[in-house]
Amino acid sequence: MTNPARATQQRRQPASSSAPARKKRTFGPPDMFVWAPVLTLFLTAGIVGTIGQSIGFAAAFVGIAVLMVVADMWFNR
Repeated sequence: MTNPARATQQRRQPASSSAPARKKRTFGPPDMFVWAPVLTLFLTAGIVGTIGQSIGFAAAFVGIAVLMVVADMWFNR
C-alpha cells in the first residue's frame, strides 16, 4: 500500500514553446526531385570523363552534383 504523504514528488518541467535546449538539425532528407539533375550531372561526368577525356570537367560536374544535394538537404532542415 502506498501512503500519499510518503510518495516521492516528481518535478515537472514547464513546457516552453521555444524549447531553446532543442537543437535544430543541420541537414534534412533530400527531395526526390533533386535526384533528376544530380543523376544527369553524374551521367554527363561519366561521358565527359571517358569519351571527352577531360577529368577536370568530370570532377567539376561531380562537385556541382554533390553541392546540389548538400544544398537541398540544408534547405530541407
